[in-house]
Amino acid sequence: MSPERSNKSEIYADLSASRTSYGMNILIVGYPYIRENYLNTFNFYPEKDKVFFLLPDVWKVKGGKVVYHAPKRDNVFTAKAFFSHSHYPIIGGLLKGWIPSFLGFMMKNKKRKNIGTVITLTEPILLSTLYQSTVSKLFGLRHFLFTWENIAYDAKFHSLNLFLKNLIIRLNIFFSDGIICGNKKGVAIMGQYTDKPIVNIPFSGIDTDFLKPFMTEKVFRDFNFQDKLLFTFVGALEFRKGVHLIIEALSGVLKTVPNAHLIIAGTGDIEYEKKLANLIKEHNLTASVTQISWLNHEELRTVFAITDIFVYPSMSYKGWEEQLGYLLMEASSAGKAIISTDSGSIDEVIINHKTGLLVEPDSVMALISAMLTLAKDSSLRESLGVAARQYIIENFDYKIVARKFYDFLEK
Repeated sequence: MSPERSNKSEIYADLSASRTSYGMNILIVGYPYIRENYLNTFNFYPEKDKVFFLLPDVWKVKGGKVVYHAPKRDNVFTAKAFFSHSHYPIIGGLLKGWIPSFLGFMMKNKKRKNIGTVITLTEPILLSTLYQSTVSKLFGLRHFLFTWENIAYDAKFHSLNLFLKNLIIRLNIFFSDGIICGNKKGVAIMGQYTDKPIVNIPFSGIDTDFLKPFMTEKVFRDFNFQDKLLFTFVGALEFRKGVHLIIEALSGVLKTVPNAHLIIAGTGDIEYEKKLANLIKEHNLTASVTQISWLNHEELRTVFAITDIFVYPSMSYKGWEEQLGYLLMEASSAGKAIISTDSGSIDEVIINHKTGLLVEPDSVMALISAMLTLAKDSSLRESLGVAARQYIIENFDYKIVARKFYDFLEK
């Protein structure tokens, strides 16, 4: 724990008189909330003074290219977390996000912080999750699992690997009081394992006040985009995100829309980034593509502001499908016309032909058709963007998600 947090016991000595139905506070543990825009969801929790976080002090993603540091808040505690990805020899991702000091933290703070509920944000197939669920029960606490999984485990794993994963899942469920699923498919999958309470709530909402439509002429001038129709992709540069498909499609789009331009913002797999660079050269698109590195939240808002059409052709890859699509929600909140794919859980955030266009995954021709449709019809772009923003406000705004957490935990 960071030395500067040592006075937290004094800060929170006098807790609010109001309590949850269990009369105690909530501790949320795991690496996702190290991103402050996710953590901010709980600024809108109806009794936010009862929520504490135990987060990694540092968390690295994209092979260490992007480094997050825990936000400094009175209700945020930090600890060392290990195993930041899922590609370790032998153990794979079984220990991803493991915080060994969780036991020590509970021994020291359980009573002082009046903790009665623990929510673990690592997946239920992990030993790191089992560690937290077991410790929570040893202290007599309510424990809740969280999962994004939207593909049945027996479709992803086989033989001994499937047996091991199922054993860990069942043990985690045994030591837990309910499951929070980030998508509807997850609810159906976990319902096959247990009759315990299951709810569909993403772990974060969207800051629709921050991510709203606005225009910035300065970026247009700096990048010379004044007369361009801008397609944008933002996200991890990995094969499963389908960025190579956008580059191939752009080559076809330019034949009809010569002022089309593509912005690619993000970082990721080194070999895949090389593949994208080669594709751009092969299709003679150097003058028609602008590449930007990983964006912070303020920079993301600026890129959305100048975007005409947001393109996100995610597809199935090695047992993974898009588990919801936060960038799709953020682009929607910014009022952008969106093209994505009918894959994974994307249809929970993009309603086809109402808030965006969903095309067949892994299809360059389908992507070209959708890109041309929106490129030629500014009225359609505008109407889709307006509907997209309204849908996010009504379903995924910070306040909406925070209230869903509160209602579920109160039950």
